[in-house]
Amino acid sequence: MWAYYPQGLLRRHVVESSLFPDRIQEDPGFLAHPCTGGKSELTEKKEEDVLSNHAHSLFQELFFFCTIKNVGDVPGMGCIYVETVVDRDSGFAFAKVYSARNAMNAVDILASRVVPFFERQGVAIGSIYTRKTSEYCGLPPVHPFETFLATSHIQHLRMDKSAQPDKYLCEQFYSFLLKEFFPAALRRTFRLSLDELQKELDAFVEAYNAMQVKHKNQMKSKPHPSANFPVDL
Repeated sequence: MWAYYPQGLLRRHVVESSLFPDRIQEDPGFLAHPCTGGKSELTEKKEEDVLSNHAHSLFQELFFFCTIKNVGDVPGMGCIYVETVVDRDSGFAFAKVYSARNAMNAVDILASRVVPFFERQGVAIGSIYTRKTSEYCGLPPVHPFETFLATSHIQHLRMDKSAQPDKYLCEQFYSFLLKEFFPAALRRTFRLSLDELQKELDAFVEAYNAMQVKHKNQMKSKPHPSANFPVDL
C-alpha cells in the first residue's frame, strides 16, 4: 500500500506519536502550536474562560490530503479529504476525514462536532466563513450546507471578504495536522480505515484544544509588559 502526498509533505523528522510530552520540555516554543500529550484534564469551567458569551465567528475549509491506492489484493482507502473548522474567537479547532468532497460532509462536521460543542458551552455561533465552492455555496432551499446554516440561524459569509489574517486559520491548522499527526498516524499501521484514522484524529484534536485553553489562560495571567517598568510610559 502506498500513498501520494502532495508537495512532499511527509517528512521523516516528524515525531512518531500524536502525543508530545518530551518535545514540550525540549522546545518550549512548541506551545506556539499548542498540541501536546494525553487526554484533557481541563474542566468545563476552564473552557468557559476561553469561550466568551458573544456569538462566535468560525472558519470552515476542506483540504485534499492524499490518495491511498490498492496494492494487489490489499484495498486502499482511496482519496482522503480533511474538513476543518476553526473558531476565530477561542482558537478551538475541529477536523474530520472523509472519502469525498461534498456538501453533506460539510454539514456532517458541523452537526456531529461543532454545533453540539458550542451548545454544551452555551455559546452561540454567529457566522461561518467559507470559500466560494460548491460544497458550501448554493440555493438555500436545496443546498444542504446553506439549508443547515439557515435553519440553525447562522450567518454564512465568504472567506475572501474577511480580514486577511483570519483567512488562513484553517490552512494553518491543517498544516499543523500535516506535520504532526498524519505522517505518524499512517506509519503506525499498514492497514488503516477511515474510522480508525478518525479515532486517532479525535484524540489529537482534543489534546490540541486542551492546549489552546491552557495557553490562553497562561497569557491572561501574564502581566502587561509596562508593569515591568518602574516609570510610567
